[in-house]
Amino acid sequence: MSERDDDELMAELAAAVEEEAAVSDRRRAAAKAAFTWRTVDAELAELLHDSALDVGAAVRSGADGPRMLSFRRAAVTLEVEIDGESVLGEVIDEHEGDAAPATVTLQRPDADDRAVEADASGFFRFDGVQPGSVRFVVARAGWSLTTPWATI
Repeated sequence: MSERDDDELMAELAAAVEEEAAVSDRRRAAAKAAFTWRTVDAELAELLHDSALDVGAAVRSGADGPRMLSFRRAAVTLEVEIDGESVLGEVIDEHEGDAAPATVTLQRPDADDRAVEADASGFFRFDGVQPGSVRFVVARAGWSLTTPWATI
């Protein structure tokens, strides 16, 4: 193995810096976005209950009552009720001492995100929600919960 002189080492260092600068912002953003997917399964809330999957739900008509969904991640539970175009919900946080309200975001693949702040008891509401794919993201200082996509 031969030793390199300072000029050769500086030339290699300059080439490495040039190469890093040649990566476009678009590719850099795509790489960062791909990196965030490495823990997606661990970050998704678990579906605990879906009333549409209850025994007999397949024979019920939609007019028989609202659809209920429950999700949980760590010490946070999200209860959601879909009744027509209204989505009512509650964030149940078992963390000690959390006083800040949670922000609940309704995400759709084909529309802008809609966010509301849950009240002091954890309740929130979205109106005018059309059928289709949705997921919910609940955030408060120190934690977040993201549900899997569901069709409502």
